[in-house]
Amino acid sequence: MSGDMVHDDRANGDRANGDRAEGAGPVLSVTGLRKSFHIPRSAGGGAVHAVAGIDLEVGRGEIVGLVGESGSGKTTVAHCVLRLLEPDGGQVILDGTDITHLSRRKLLPLRPKMHMVFQDPYSSLNPRMTVGDIVAAPLRAQRTAGRAAKVAEMLTRVGLSAQLRSRYPHELSGGQRQRVGLARSLIARPRLLVADEPTSALDVSVQAAILNQLADLQREFGFSCLFISHDLAVVRYLCDRIAVMSQGEIVETGVREQVFRSPNHPYTRDLLAATEISRG
Repeated sequence: MSGDMVHDDRANGDRANGDRAEGAGPVLSVTGLRKSFHIPRSAGGGAVHAVAGIDLEVGRGEIVGLVGESGSGKTTVAHCVLRLLEPDGGQVILDGTDITHLSRRKLLPLRPKMHMVFQDPYSSLNPRMTVGDIVAAPLRAQRTAGRAAKVAEMLTRVGLSAQLRSRYPHELSGGQRQRVGLARSLIARPRLLVADEPTSALDVSVQAAILNQLADLQREFGFSCLFISHDLAVVRYLCDRIAVMSQGEIVETGVREQVFRSPNHPYTRDLLAATEISRG
């Protein structure tokens, strides 16, 4: 993914004015988050400490990039933040509410505030549902009226024809499927969007268009975003701040140009050096 393919309007400080003016404090605050996975005795036993006590914040109207190599724990963080996994320890506060160990019943009314865009746009969509039904799912959960019109509008917002709402996922291209996933995630106007490698499964020719669409929608709607990626070029051009993760720990955080121009941690410097080598 070439960084110059992604337009960069963030340097001029033009931030979304929606959620940024509302409420106080960050939309997401993670403190001391821990998550381990136990290894079966048949495989030797023990535990893998996927997330080892990290701290992370995402401000209102901000895009924070979480970067690191495969296996560093990035996706586990995302799943714990959205309570798709139960954290072993620490605290996750969403828009002022501690959701770390809320029951499913108490978490249900908070679900519209947070949504996720998954890495694989095909496996994350129900193949038996039409595009219209997929995008409308969050609205059905909230019993929102006028769903058909809202679905048509959102499909247009993400760069798709409203006529695609009667199609099924297998009838769409990879880029179209990821736009459907984006529409589903944003139709309920969440406060927090977690994007887990949303373009890594797409052709290079499609990646920039999807990323530019995401940036445009973020400015328009004002949601906060935790953007997970291993692609430093994408993170540099999309994110306001960057957190670098290695072996379950966040080893460095900072505003994007600080991290790229003056990295403090050896692991960050190695990542940047590897990126330059791959470009060469």
